[in-house]
Amino acid sequence: MAAAGKRIVILGSGFGGLTAANLLRKNLSLQHQIVVVDKNKFFMMGLVNLWILSGIRRLEDSQIALNKLENKEITFLNDEVTTIDISKKFIKTRSNNKLEYDYLIIALGAELAAEEIDGFICNGGFNLYDAEQIPKLREKIVALRNGRIAICITSIPYKCPPAPYEASLLINDILAKNGVRDSIDIDFYTPAPIALPVAGTKLSQDIVNLLNDNHINFHPLHKLKAVVDKEIIEFENGNKTNYDLLIGIPPHKVPTVIKNSGLVKEGQNWIDVDKFSLKTNYENVFAIGDVTEIKVDQMAVIPKAGIFAEGQAKSVSHQIINEITNQSHNEKFDGRGFCFMEIGSKKAGFLAADFYNITGPITKLDPPSEESYRKKLDFEKSRIKEWLL
Repeated sequence: MAAAGKRIVILGSGFGGLTAANLLRKNLSLQHQIVVVDKNKFFMMGLVNLWILSGIRRLEDSQIALNKLENKEITFLNDEVTTIDISKKFIKTRSNNKLEYDYLIIALGAELAAEEIDGFICNGGFNLYDAEQIPKLREKIVALRNGRIAICITSIPYKCPPAPYEASLLINDILAKNGVRDSIDIDFYTPAPIALPVAGTKLSQDIVNLLNDNHINFHPLHKLKAVVDKEIIEFENGNKTNYDLLIGIPPHKVPTVIKNSGLVKEGQNWIDVDKFSLKTNYENVFAIGDVTEIKVDQMAVIPKAGIFAEGQAKSVSHQIINEITNQSHNEKFDGRGFCFMEIGSKKAGFLAADFYNITGPITKLDPPSEESYRKKLDFEKSRIKEWLL
Protein backbone atom coordinates (compact mmCIF):
# COMPACT_ATOMS: atom_id res chain seq x y z
CA MET A 1 0.00 0.00 0.00
CA ALA A 2 1.45 3.38 -1.05
CA ALA A 3 2.35 5.85 1.70
CA ALA A 4 0.00 8.78 2.08
CA GLY A 5 1.29 11.99 0.51
CA LYS A 6 3.45 14.12 2.78
CA ARG A 7 3.71 17.90 2.82
CA ILE A 8 7.25 19.22 3.14
CA VAL A 9 7.44 22.95 3.82
CA ILE A 10 10.74 24.77 3.26
CA LEU A 11 11.13 28.26 4.73
CA GLY A 12 13.66 30.24 2.70
CA SER A 13 15.07 29.96 -0.80
CA GLY A 14 18.79 30.47 -0.42
CA PHE A 15 21.42 27.78 -1.02
CA GLY A 16 19.85 25.46 1.54
CA GLY A 17 16.20 25.92 0.61
CA LEU A 18 16.76 25.57 -3.14
CA THR A 19 19.04 22.55 -2.77
CA ALA A 20 16.51 20.79 -0.53
CA ALA A 21 13.50 21.59 -2.75
CA ASN A 22 15.18 20.25 -5.88
CA LEU A 23 16.61 17.14 -4.28
CA LEU A 24 13.31 16.24 -2.63
CA ARG A 25 11.37 16.79 -5.86
CA LYS A 26 13.74 14.61 -7.88
CA ASN A 27 13.44 11.74 -5.43
CA LEU A 28 9.81 11.83 -4.29
CA SER A 29 6.66 11.15 -6.30
CA LEU A 30 4.19 13.94 -7.01
CA GLN A 31 1.83 12.66 -4.33
CA HIS A 32 4.21 14.38 -1.90
CA GLN A 33 3.92 18.16 -1.92
CA ILE A 34 6.97 20.41 -1.65
CA VAL A 35 6.32 24.07 -0.77
CA VAL A 36 8.95 26.82 -0.64
CA VAL A 37 8.03 30.04 1.17
CA ASP A 38 10.09 33.21 0.75
CA LYS A 39 9.34 36.94 1.03
CA ASN A 40 11.73 37.60 -1.87
CA LYS A 41 10.63 37.23 -5.48
CA PHE A 42 14.14 36.69 -6.80
CA PHE A 43 17.25 34.69 -6.02
CA MET A 44 20.78 36.03 -6.42
CA MET A 45 23.91 34.55 -4.94
CA GLY A 46 25.64 36.80 -2.43
CA LEU A 47 28.92 36.39 -4.30
CA VAL A 48 27.40 38.30 -7.24
CA ASN A 49 27.53 41.46 -5.08
CA LEU A 50 31.27 41.55 -5.63
CA TRP A 51 30.91 41.16 -9.39
CA ILE A 52 28.53 44.12 -9.41
CA LEU A 53 31.10 45.99 -7.31
CA SER A 54 33.80 45.08 -9.85
CA GLY A 55 31.62 46.21 -12.76
CA ILE A 56 31.47 42.87 -14.59
CA ARG A 57 27.80 42.23 -13.74
CA ARG A 58 24.65 44.34 -13.38
CA LEU A 59 22.14 43.84 -10.57
CA GLU A 60 19.18 43.70 -12.95
CA ASP A 61 20.83 40.91 -14.97
CA SER A 62 21.60 38.74 -11.94
CA GLN A 63 18.24 38.14 -10.25
CA ILE A 64 16.41 34.91 -11.12
CA ALA A 65 12.65 34.69 -10.51
CA LEU A 66 11.84 32.16 -7.80
CA ASN A 67 8.49 31.31 -9.37
CA LYS A 68 10.53 29.25 -11.85
CA LEU A 69 10.35 26.57 -9.15
CA GLU A 70 6.76 25.97 -10.29
CA ASN A 71 8.13 24.55 -13.57
CA LYS A 72 9.71 21.79 -11.49
CA GLU A 73 6.45 20.86 -9.70
CA ILE A 74 7.63 22.72 -6.59
CA THR A 75 5.07 25.11 -5.13
CA PHE A 76 6.47 28.60 -4.51
CA LEU A 77 4.71 30.97 -2.13
CA ASN A 78 5.98 34.56 -2.26
CA ASP A 79 5.07 35.56 1.27
CA GLU A 80 6.62 36.32 4.65
CA VAL A 81 6.48 33.77 7.46
CA THR A 82 4.98 35.36 10.58
CA THR A 83 4.21 32.31 12.77
CA ILE A 84 5.84 28.92 13.24
CA ASP A 85 3.75 26.69 15.49
CA ILE A 86 5.94 23.70 16.30
CA SER A 87 3.43 21.96 18.56
CA LYS A 88 0.56 22.08 16.05
CA LYS A 89 2.80 21.66 12.98
CA PHE A 90 1.80 24.65 10.89
CA ILE A 91 3.17 27.98 9.72
CA LYS A 92 1.33 31.20 8.95
CA THR A 93 2.27 34.04 6.62
CA ARG A 94 1.66 37.77 6.43
CA SER A 95 -1.04 37.18 3.81
CA ASN A 96 -2.79 34.87 6.28
CA ASN A 97 -1.88 31.67 4.49
CA LYS A 98 -1.78 28.71 6.86
CA LEU A 99 0.34 25.73 5.84
CA GLU A 100 0.35 22.48 7.77
CA TYR A 101 3.43 20.32 7.39
CA ASP A 102 4.69 16.80 7.94
CA TYR A 103 8.30 17.94 7.63
CA LEU A 104 9.61 21.46 8.13
CA ILE A 105 13.00 22.70 6.88
CA ILE A 106 13.94 26.10 8.25
CA ALA A 107 16.40 27.85 5.94
CA LEU A 108 15.53 31.50 6.59
CA GLY A 109 19.11 32.66 6.93
CA ALA A 110 20.31 35.59 9.02
CA GLU A 111 18.89 39.11 8.94
CA LEU A 112 21.12 42.16 8.63
CA ALA A 113 20.76 44.85 11.29
CA ALA A 114 22.71 47.92 10.19
CA GLU A 115 20.44 50.02 12.42
CA GLU A 116 22.17 48.53 15.47
CA ILE A 117 25.34 50.54 14.70
CA ASP A 118 24.79 54.07 15.95
CA GLY A 119 25.02 56.57 13.08
CA PHE A 120 25.86 54.04 10.37
CA ILE A 121 22.77 54.54 8.20
CA CYS A 122 22.22 58.29 8.74
CA ASN A 123 25.88 59.04 7.95
CA GLY A 124 25.87 57.19 4.65
CA GLY A 125 27.56 53.91 5.53
CA PHE A 126 27.27 51.27 2.79
CA ASN A 127 26.08 47.75 3.65
CA LEU A 128 28.33 45.44 1.63
CA TYR A 129 25.76 42.64 1.84
CA ASP A 130 22.83 44.65 0.48
CA ALA A 131 22.79 44.09 -3.29
CA GLU A 132 20.63 47.19 -3.85
CA GLN A 133 23.40 49.41 -2.43
CA ILE A 134 26.28 47.98 -4.47
CA PRO A 135 25.80 49.93 -7.74
CA LYS A 136 25.91 53.24 -5.82
CA LEU A 137 28.91 52.02 -3.81
CA ARG A 138 30.74 51.24 -7.05
CA GLU A 139 30.00 54.76 -8.32
CA LYS A 140 31.49 56.24 -5.15
CA ILE A 141 34.64 54.11 -5.39
CA VAL A 142 35.17 54.90 -9.06
CA ALA A 143 34.71 58.64 -8.42
CA LEU A 144 37.12 58.75 -5.45
CA ARG A 145 40.44 60.47 -6.13
CA ASN A 146 41.99 60.59 -2.66
CA GLY A 147 41.20 59.91 0.99
CA ARG A 148 40.49 56.84 3.10
CA ILE A 149 38.16 53.87 2.61
CA ALA A 150 37.20 52.15 5.88
CA ILE A 151 35.88 48.59 5.71
CA CYS A 152 34.41 47.34 8.99
CA ILE A 153 33.23 43.92 10.09
CA THR A 154 30.92 45.08 12.88
CA SER A 155 30.26 41.79 14.68
CA ILE A 156 30.80 38.04 14.52
CA PRO A 157 29.40 35.73 13.23
CA TYR A 158 28.59 37.04 9.76
CA LYS A 159 27.84 35.44 6.38
CA CYS A 160 30.55 34.38 3.92
CA PRO A 161 33.55 35.05 6.20
CA PRO A 162 36.13 35.72 3.41
CA ALA A 163 33.84 38.09 1.44
CA PRO A 164 34.83 41.37 3.16
CA TYR A 165 38.50 40.59 2.52
CA GLU A 166 37.65 39.80 -1.09
CA ALA A 167 35.88 43.15 -1.32
CA SER A 168 38.95 45.01 -0.02
CA LEU A 169 41.15 43.33 -2.65
CA LEU A 170 38.68 44.06 -5.44
CA ILE A 171 38.42 47.69 -4.35
CA ASN A 172 42.22 47.81 -4.40
CA ASP A 173 42.07 46.51 -7.99
CA ILE A 174 39.49 49.12 -9.05
CA LEU A 175 41.56 51.97 -7.59
CA ALA A 176 44.77 50.65 -9.17
CA LYS A 177 43.11 50.49 -12.60
CA ASN A 178 41.86 54.06 -12.09
CA GLY A 179 45.41 55.20 -11.33
CA VAL A 180 44.49 56.61 -7.91
CA ARG A 181 45.53 53.80 -5.57
CA ASP A 182 48.58 55.66 -4.24
CA SER A 183 46.42 58.55 -2.99
CA ILE A 184 43.77 56.41 -1.25
CA ASP A 185 44.24 54.41 1.94
CA ILE A 186 42.24 51.21 2.50
CA ASP A 187 41.81 50.31 6.17
CA PHE A 188 40.22 47.04 7.26
CA TYR A 189 38.77 46.71 10.77
CA THR A 190 37.53 43.59 12.57
CA PRO A 191 36.52 42.95 16.19
CA ALA A 192 38.35 39.60 16.05
CA PRO A 193 42.01 39.11 17.05
CA ILE A 194 42.73 37.39 13.71
CA ALA A 195 41.33 37.73 10.20
CA LEU A 196 39.17 34.60 10.08
CA PRO A 197 38.54 33.01 13.49
CA VAL A 198 36.47 30.24 11.85
CA ALA A 199 39.48 29.22 9.75
CA GLY A 200 42.26 29.36 12.33
CA THR A 201 45.53 31.26 12.73
CA LYS A 202 47.48 29.87 9.74
CA LEU A 203 44.87 30.71 7.12
CA SER A 204 44.13 34.04 8.84
CA GLN A 205 47.78 34.99 8.50
CA ASP A 206 47.71 33.98 4.82
CA ILE A 207 44.88 36.47 4.33
CA VAL A 208 46.66 39.23 6.26
CA ASN A 209 49.76 38.61 4.11
CA LEU A 210 47.59 39.02 1.02
CA LEU A 211 46.26 42.33 2.41
CA ASN A 212 49.78 43.49 3.25
CA ASP A 213 50.99 42.62 -0.25
CA ASN A 214 48.31 44.98 -1.58
CA HIS A 215 48.97 47.74 0.99
CA ILE A 216 45.65 47.25 2.77
CA ASN A 217 45.99 48.15 6.45
CA PHE A 218 44.62 45.44 8.76
CA HIS A 219 43.32 46.42 12.20
CA PRO A 220 42.29 43.51 14.47
CA LEU A 221 40.47 44.01 17.79
CA HIS A 222 38.58 47.02 16.41
CA LYS A 223 34.83 46.71 17.00
CA LEU A 224 32.87 49.58 15.49
CA LYS A 225 31.00 51.48 18.20
CA ALA A 226 29.53 54.43 16.31
CA VAL A 227 29.72 56.51 13.17
CA VAL A 228 30.13 59.92 14.77
CA ASP A 229 29.47 61.93 11.61
CA LYS A 230 30.22 61.74 7.90
CA GLU A 231 33.96 61.85 8.59
CA ILE A 232 34.71 60.06 11.89
CA ILE A 233 34.19 56.51 13.16
CA GLU A 234 34.73 55.40 16.75
CA PHE A 235 35.68 51.95 18.05
CA GLU A 236 34.93 50.29 21.38
CA ASN A 237 38.65 50.29 22.24
CA GLY A 238 38.54 54.12 22.25
CA ASN A 239 40.27 54.65 18.90
CA LYS A 240 38.81 57.06 16.39
CA THR A 241 39.69 57.56 12.74
CA ASN A 242 38.57 59.62 9.81
CA TYR A 243 37.10 58.17 6.62
CA ASP A 244 35.85 59.34 3.22
CA LEU A 245 33.93 56.16 2.36
CA LEU A 246 32.55 53.71 4.93
CA ILE A 247 31.70 50.10 4.03
CA GLY A 248 30.27 47.83 6.72
CA ILE A 249 29.26 44.24 7.24
CA PRO A 250 26.39 44.90 9.66
CA PRO A 251 25.42 42.82 12.69
CA HIS A 252 23.57 39.60 11.86
CA LYS A 253 20.61 38.35 13.85
CA VAL A 254 18.14 35.50 13.76
CA PRO A 255 14.81 36.39 12.05
CA THR A 256 12.18 37.65 14.51
CA VAL A 257 9.76 34.85 13.60
CA ILE A 258 12.37 32.31 14.76
CA LYS A 259 12.84 34.08 18.09
CA ASN A 260 9.09 34.19 18.63
CA SER A 261 8.67 30.49 17.79
CA GLY A 262 10.64 29.14 20.74
CA LEU A 263 13.24 27.55 18.46
CA VAL A 264 16.07 29.61 19.98
CA LYS A 265 16.94 28.53 23.50
CA GLU A 266 17.56 30.87 26.40
CA GLY A 267 21.09 32.28 26.21
CA GLN A 268 21.54 31.40 22.54
CA ASN A 269 21.34 33.57 19.43
CA TRP A 270 20.72 30.91 16.78
CA ILE A 271 18.88 27.60 16.38
CA ASP A 272 20.66 24.69 18.00
CA VAL A 273 20.74 21.51 15.88
CA ASP A 274 22.45 18.15 15.84
CA LYS A 275 25.69 18.73 13.93
CA PHE A 276 25.26 15.64 11.75
CA SER A 277 21.50 15.38 11.16
CA LEU A 278 20.52 19.08 11.48
CA LYS A 279 17.53 17.98 13.55
CA THR A 280 16.09 20.39 16.11
CA ASN A 281 14.53 19.21 19.36
CA TYR A 282 11.14 19.06 17.62
CA GLU A 283 9.69 16.19 15.60
CA ASN A 284 10.44 16.41 11.86
CA VAL A 285 11.77 19.95 12.16
CA PHE A 286 15.21 20.63 10.67
CA ALA A 287 17.20 23.87 10.50
CA ILE A 288 20.00 24.50 8.00
CA GLY A 289 22.34 27.28 6.98
CA ASP A 290 22.84 30.69 8.53
CA VAL A 291 19.90 30.42 10.94
CA THR A 292 21.81 27.77 12.91
CA GLU A 293 24.87 27.71 15.12
CA ILE A 294 26.76 24.43 14.87
CA LYS A 295 29.65 24.15 17.31
CA VAL A 296 32.41 21.86 16.16
CA ASP A 297 34.39 22.16 19.39
CA GLN A 298 35.03 24.78 22.08
CA MET A 299 36.58 27.13 19.52
CA ALA A 300 35.20 26.39 16.07
CA VAL A 301 31.73 26.75 14.57
CA ILE A 302 30.50 25.96 11.07
CA PRO A 303 30.75 29.22 9.08
CA LYS A 304 27.65 30.96 7.83
CA ALA A 305 28.24 30.27 4.14
CA GLY A 306 26.10 28.97 1.30
CA ILE A 307 28.23 25.92 0.58
CA PHE A 308 27.63 24.60 4.10
CA ALA A 309 23.89 25.26 3.81
CA GLU A 310 23.96 23.27 0.57
CA GLY A 311 25.71 20.33 2.23
CA GLN A 312 23.31 20.42 5.17
CA ALA A 313 20.32 20.54 2.80
CA LYS A 314 21.54 17.41 1.03
CA SER A 315 21.83 15.56 4.33
CA VAL A 316 18.37 16.64 5.52
CA SER A 317 16.72 15.89 2.18
CA HIS A 318 18.13 12.37 2.05
CA GLN A 319 16.97 11.71 5.62
CA ILE A 320 13.42 12.76 4.66
CA ILE A 321 13.53 10.76 1.41
CA ASN A 322 14.78 7.69 3.27
CA GLU A 323 12.02 7.96 5.84
CA ILE A 324 9.24 8.43 3.28
CA THR A 325 10.48 5.70 0.94
CA ASN A 326 11.54 3.27 3.70
CA GLN A 327 15.21 3.27 2.77
CA SER A 328 18.05 3.25 5.26
CA HIS A 329 21.15 5.13 4.14
CA ASN A 330 23.45 6.98 6.48
CA GLU A 331 23.18 10.62 5.42
CA LYS A 332 25.28 12.66 7.83
CA PHE A 333 26.44 16.21 7.13
CA ASP A 334 30.22 15.93 6.74
CA GLY A 335 31.28 19.44 7.79
CA ARG A 336 33.14 20.08 4.54
CA GLY A 337 32.97 23.16 2.36
CA PHE A 338 34.90 25.51 0.12
CA CYS A 339 34.76 28.99 -1.34
CA PHE A 340 36.64 31.23 -3.71
CA MET A 341 38.46 34.41 -2.72
CA GLU A 342 38.70 36.83 -5.60
CA ILE A 343 41.49 39.41 -5.71
CA GLY A 344 40.87 41.16 -9.05
CA SER A 345 42.45 40.75 -12.50
CA LYS A 346 40.36 37.57 -13.03
CA LYS A 347 42.17 35.66 -10.29
CA ALA A 348 40.83 33.97 -7.17
CA GLY A 349 42.19 31.94 -4.30
CA PHE A 350 40.52 28.66 -3.32
CA LEU A 351 39.67 28.07 0.33
CA ALA A 352 38.78 24.53 1.46
CA ALA A 353 37.73 23.39 4.93
CA ASP A 354 37.01 20.12 6.73
CA PHE A 355 35.50 21.04 10.09
CA TYR A 356 34.66 17.51 11.21
CA ASN A 357 38.16 16.13 10.64
CA ILE A 358 38.88 13.70 13.48
CA THR A 359 42.08 15.51 14.54
CA GLY A 360 40.45 18.94 14.43
CA PRO A 361 39.29 21.39 11.74
CA ILE A 362 41.51 21.68 8.67
CA THR A 363 41.53 24.77 6.45
CA LYS A 364 43.66 25.58 3.43
CA LEU A 365 43.98 28.56 1.09
CA ASP A 366 45.42 27.91 -2.37
CA PRO A 367 47.13 30.92 -3.99
CA PRO A 368 45.07 33.04 -6.42
CA SER A 369 44.84 31.68 -9.95
CA GLU A 370 42.89 32.19 -13.15
CA GLU A 371 41.63 28.60 -12.90
CA SER A 372 39.98 29.22 -9.52
CA TYR A 373 38.37 32.37 -10.91
CA ARG A 374 36.87 30.34 -13.78
CA LYS A 375 35.65 27.76 -11.27
CA LYS A 376 33.93 30.50 -9.31
CA LEU A 377 32.07 31.63 -12.44
CA ASP A 378 31.08 28.02 -13.18
CA PHE A 379 29.97 27.52 -9.58
CA GLU A 380 27.28 30.17 -9.93
CA LYS A 381 26.17 29.06 -13.40
CA SER A 382 25.84 25.38 -12.47
CA ARG A 383 23.83 26.05 -9.29
CA ILE A 384 21.43 28.46 -11.02
CA LYS A 385 20.87 25.95 -13.81
CA GLU A 386 20.27 23.10 -11.36
CA TRP A 387 17.98 24.98 -8.99
CA LEU A 388 15.92 27.31 -11.14
CA LEU A 389 16.32 26.78 -14.89
